[in-house]
Amino acid sequence: MLGKRRDGRTVAQKMLGRYRILGELGRGAMGAVYRAVDLVLEREVALKTLLPDLPEDVIDEVRIRFLREARSAGRLSHPNIVTIFDVGQEGDTAYIAMELLQGRSLHQMLKDPQRIPFHTAADIIAQVAEALEHAHKFSIVHRDVKPANVVVAPSGRAKLTDFGVAFIPASNVTQTGSALGSPRYMAPEQVLGQPIDSRADLFSLGVVLYELLTKRTPFEWPGDTTVFALMQRIAGEPHPPLRQIDPQIPEGFDRIMDRALAKRPQDRYQKAAEMAGDLRNYRSLGGGTVFAKTVPLPVLPTPAAAAEEQKVRNQLIVDLDQFAKNFEAQEREHLRAEQEERLKKEEAWRNWGAAEEQKRESFEHAAPGADPKWMSITRRMEAVEIMRQQAALKKQQASAKETAMAALDSAMRAAHQYLTEFGKEMNAHEPHSGKPYEFIYLGRLASVTLTQATVNSRMFKLAADKELCAQIRFHYRVRAAEPPKVMLLGEDVGRCEQYLKSLRVAFQVRANTEGKERPTLFVVSGPLPCEVNIRADYEAATATVELINVRRFGRVTVRFATDALKGVVDDLARYVLGVDNDFSRLLAKA
Repeated sequence: MLGKRRDGRTVAQKMLGRYRILGELGRGAMGAVYRAVDLVLEREVALKTLLPDLPEDVIDEVRIRFLREARSAGRLSHPNIVTIFDVGQEGDTAYIAMELLQGRSLHQMLKDPQRIPFHTAADIIAQVAEALEHAHKFSIVHRDVKPANVVVAPSGRAKLTDFGVAFIPASNVTQTGSALGSPRYMAPEQVLGQPIDSRADLFSLGVVLYELLTKRTPFEWPGDTTVFALMQRIAGEPHPPLRQIDPQIPEGFDRIMDRALAKRPQDRYQKAAEMAGDLRNYRSLGGGTVFAKTVPLPVLPTPAAAAEEQKVRNQLIVDLDQFAKNFEAQEREHLRAEQEERLKKEEAWRNWGAAEEQKRESFEHAAPGADPKWMSITRRMEAVEIMRQQAALKKQQASAKETAMAALDSAMRAAHQYLTEFGKEMNAHEPHSGKPYEFIYLGRLASVTLTQATVNSRMFKLAADKELCAQIRFHYRVRAAEPPKVMLLGEDVGRCEQYLKSLRVAFQVRANTEGKERPTLFVVSGPLPCEVNIRADYEAATATVELINVRRFGRVTVRFATDALKGVVDDLARYVLGVDNDFSRLLAKA
């Protein structure tokens, strides 16, 4: 069937169900949107379709979820939500017929050189919040709130689009990998691959508001725009206050941001209507709130491991307990001997000081009070005494520093010996972690085996005959029960490939032959690396423990005094095994 384009050229017109396609409005990696006419009701619609050439191992499930979510969204009727008229499938092509919107998306509006006025931004986001409130009442979570999915009509009415269309969860594809579009607007729990609810939409809406007010998203920093760094900041770093970027922004917006962008869902707005109310009254709000901005999200518990696996892990923990007790006994004896030696030195110092004071007093009593020559000698002797005292103090300080360095070296060597034994036991038993491990792109791996542990150390030469332990590196790998899979698009494909190569992990890529704009499936077949680094700072008499991909993706660092380090290594080992203890609670505050 032939028709005429607006420019006069002849084009083929296709039919999809009862809809005649008039032209293409846009195309993405997963689908296309067409301008079409409903021949039954004689009205123009926007027709959204899934592309038929998605990867074969996901296309059927993607199509089913596409239609099911669209039918759910079709129940929604709200002035700020795009209306879905029809959902269907013809042959292999699934489609959704929806309201044909007039206006521009926020994504397009953000490209304008002038900033959107504060009251306009507040009004638009309040309308979107009211749309989300309506959807959440039906237990529908949007999962992809971003500027491109908000269209503003010339009248100023905002409409939220793409409910249940852009996010395609699947049983064999993690949530982190399946959230299409940019990760800039994801909530921390979405980045980590954890279960999400309506409060994730409110975090994303907060990011959109932040961008409308500042022309930048809160977790993108100049000079460090990698997806890995972005996700780390979303999950664990605070957003820069709005007024720090632009003092002209009203204070009330910072208060809204502190609630909307709280790391923990329980600290955010619990209802979208609350956020809409604050946006309507932003001028009357005070400063920011005190909600936690850097608290990492807790890992949800998983079902108990099999009985035999639990038995092996319990035995390993018992063995480590005994090993720790032996070390503690040795350390207590070592500390007792050091304490006795220190007390002896302090007593000798006090006796010397008392004797010198007595000599000085005797000397002063014997001196003729009126003889200037004698007074000059006395003053010279006092100057000598001051220098002697300074020399003694320096000697005492040097001795104290030497003692502190020796104590830290002893604690580092004990930690190295402990982790060596721990690594041997890990390689012998290959225990299962009691808690999930998380990796960027791959999300949360619920059941992993710990294996391939290695331990090495680096020494620091203090003198010709004196070496101190400067660093301990404990490296191990985790193997998932099932090969982790993730489906990505566009630039994320290259970034994920680079990330997996940096981990030196075996993986396979199942890509479409038509280029980068098609979904690409990554399947990780090799074990994933995790690392613990302990570094000694002999000047400060402290040690830094750095965890890399240990139970949660990225790096986290905690500093300990020497005495604390001696007791923390066993807690660290338990944390690696998936046992929550004082160490895990300490990390929650890091």
